[in-house]
Amino acid sequence: MSNILELLAVTAGGGVLALKLLAVWSHTRNAAHGIIGGQLAPNNHSPNSVCSEGETANIAPLVANEGDCWENLKDTVESLSGRFVVIHQDYLHVVFKTPLWGFEEDFEARFDYKAKVIHLRSSSRVGYSDRGSNARRVESIKRILE
Repeated sequence: MSNILELLAVTAGGGVLALKLLAVWSHTRNAAHGIIGGQLAPNNHSPNSVCSEGETANIAPLVANEGDCWENLKDTVESLSGRFVVIHQDYLHVVFKTPLWGFEEDFEARFDYKAKVIHLRSSSRVGYSDRGSNARRVESIKRILE
């Protein structure tokens, strides 16, 4: 019986270590692509990404009726502990860390002044599934701003 418990402890410890190493590896990658052809990059082919722009769009953009909506967006992502990487007049890239393991996830926004919307994209840097964390983040930001 003690051999089984030792095996389970080693296996669990190895799994935890593997997850932490994957999280550290996520710090070296970047899922943000900036603006490509006037739009945010399309979604990944995995369910760990949401985007409001392009053929693979799976969320709605943020309606920017107010003149200070862009500034409010910057304040909101900062209040949610986002770390700004790039801030331009019509584009921003922010990095968020997941609470438990510290995986880094990239959030991008593009202000389309003509259409009066802000397109949003949030994507995990590693893995196949993010268990909905990017979608929840974008919905939280939209709820705060609307």
